[in-house]
Amino acid sequence: MLSAAILAITLFHLSFKPTGTLLGFAEVGNVTPLKVWLTLSAVLAYMFLRYWFHDDTDRDLSALNEHFQSLRYAAIRQWLSRDARAYLLMRRDRPRLVDGFAMRESERFAEACKQFGRPIFVDIESSISQDADQPWMGTVKFIGDVNWQGGFQQSTGGHMPFKYRFSRRAVLYIAVATALRTATYSKSAVDLLVPLGLSFVAACMCISQLVRAILA
Repeated sequence: MLSAAILAITLFHLSFKPTGTLLGFAEVGNVTPLKVWLTLSAVLAYMFLRYWFHDDTDRDLSALNEHFQSLRYAAIRQWLSRDARAYLLMRRDRPRLVDGFAMRESERFAEACKQFGRPIFVDIESSISQDADQPWMGTVKFIGDVNWQGGFQQSTGGHMPFKYRFSRRAVLYIAVATALRTATYSKSAVDLLVPLGLSFVAACMCISQLVRAILA
């Protein structure tokens, strides 16, 4: 609320009366912009510290981190499945992210391609095992079906794990996209990031107004 009030005062150019009453009975005189902004800055700093060290804030931080990690985990699985799907549909010579996944080299796959042509549809899912500190590398298992014209179908194993590793470019893209989604569309963002953002903007405005008041 205080941050919103500071934003309103600054954006709508609200002014302060040089005299008035405090709590309805105490006369206040010589109210200057410098005194007002010093007071607002001190109260804002106090309210921010109270908010930052509150137990609910710790819970919100944990929830935000968990939400980010779950979105990142889902994105990694999606990218790995997409990589394997493109390989099995013969859109690339080999997987770009996965080492050792060579289902197209099997005799059954070659026979099916010789008889029915290129696959027309691949339904595949991935399950990954990763280190929490190194989510961009680990092992992946694929399970699903490769379908050809005429209804012929071949299943992918799912038992053998393959090593995967993301490039720096892919890591940057996934990390930024996941962070943006976490920051813009999650309960944790509303509970945590919005108040922090308002406090930061209000603090910048307080500093700006203090500088203007000192130089006036």
